[in-house]
Amino acid sequence: MTTVLPPEPLADRAKTITPFETGKGTPAGRYLRSFWQPIARSVDLEVGRAVPITIMSEELTLFRGESGRPVVMDPLCPHRLTKLSIGNVEGDAIRCQFHGWKFGADGRCVEAPLQTPALIERVTVGTRPVREKFGLIFVYLGEGPEPEFPDIVGYSRAHGLDIASAPILESEVYRRYCNWYLNHENSMDLAHVPYTHALSASPDLTRTGFSDDAAVVRDFTVERLEYGVRVEQVDDDGLHARVTALFPNVMHLIIHMRIGTLENFYWRVPIDDDSHKGFGISSIHTDEQGAREWRQTQQELEEVAARYPLTEDCAAQILRGEKRLIDFVDHPKLQGIEDALTQQGMRRIADTDAQNLGRSDRAILQLRRMFLSRVADFIAGEPSVFDVWPTSLD
Repeated sequence: MTTVLPPEPLADRAKTITPFETGKGTPAGRYLRSFWQPIARSVDLEVGRAVPITIMSEELTLFRGESGRPVVMDPLCPHRLTKLSIGNVEGDAIRCQFHGWKFGADGRCVEAPLQTPALIERVTVGTRPVREKFGLIFVYLGEGPEPEFPDIVGYSRAHGLDIASAPILESEVYRRYCNWYLNHENSMDLAHVPYTHALSASPDLTRTGFSDDAAVVRDFTVERLEYGVRVEQVDDDGLHARVTALFPNVMHLIIHMRIGTLENFYWRVPIDDDSHKGFGISSIHTDEQGAREWRQTQQELEEVAARYPLTEDCAAQILRGEKRLIDFVDHPKLQGIEDALTQQGMRRIADTDAQNLGRSDRAILQLRRMFLSRVADFIAGEPSVFDVWPTSLD
C-alpha cells in the first residue's frame, strides 16, 4: 500500500506564480517549453501538406516534406510577413504563396525570385527541433540544447506492462475549450470518476467504456514522487486504478476496461490560456479475442461518431442547455464528452482560493503545490534534475 503524504507548504517564491498562463515569457510557459511537447498526430499530416499550429499562444508552421520528415518553422515569411502555412511544399522545402520565396527544412532561404544573391544568403526562417514517436509529432520550443526524450516504453515496463507490444495501440487527439491545467489536475481526481463517468461506466447503457468497477466509490492513496504525483485505488481485490501526473503536463493512466487493461500517456498542451489539446498514446492490454472484439466494435461505432459533432462541441451544447448527456449515450467518445462537460463548465480558475477543497482533493493540492514549486525553481535557474521518467520503480 502506498503512503499518503500531505502537501508540502508552498515556497514563498512560488506563491505569485500561476499555472494557467502559458504565453511566451510567462513562468509556466517557459517551464513547459523546456520539455518536448506534442503538436499533431502523424496521420493528420500527410506528405506535402503545410498547416498552421498554435501552442501556448505561439503560432508556428508545420509541414511534411517528400522525405516524410516533419518540419516546424516560424509562422511568417520574412519577406512581407504573410503566413508560410498557406504556401506550397516542394521537396523538403516550402515556398511562400505571396512572392515565391522558398525555404529549406533548415530554415535557410534557397530561392527568392528577382532578389539578389546577397539577400538570399542573409534571409532565414527560425526552425524548431522535431521528433516523431508513437504516432505523434513533438516539438521542442525551449532555450538551449534539446532535453532527453522521455522513455515511454521503459516507463510502461516499469509498471509491469509493455505499451509497445499492446495489441491495441493508437494515437489520439482532442480539443477542449478550457484552460489546460484544469484537465491536468483532473488526472489526479479519482473521486470524480463514479459520478462524472457514471453513464459511460454502465454496461447496460453503453457498448464501450470503463468497466462498471469504475463506478464504485473508493478511497485512494496519494504518493509524492520525485518526478510527479501518483494516486492509487487499491483494496483487498487488488489494484483498481493508478494515475500518475508526470512533470510537467503528462498523465499516465492504468485502469480496467471491459475487455482488458487500459494504459495511456496523455499530454495536455495549451493552445492558449482558454483552450488546449490532449494528445494521447493509448493502448489496451488484452488477448486476441478482446482485440478482435474491440476493433469490430470501433468499426461499427465510426458510423455512429460521424453523426455527432466533436466531443468538445457536444459538451458545449449541453452547457448551453440545448442537449442532455443522455442524448450522446451511444457516442463512442462518451467518456471524453463527460470530462469536457465538467471541465468546460469551469473554463478557467480565476481565483483558486474561491474553491472549497476537501479531503478528496488532497492529490490536486499536492500536484498544484509541486508544479508551482517546480516552475519557481526553473525560473530561479534551479531546474529539477528529477523531471525524467524512471524506467524502474525500485
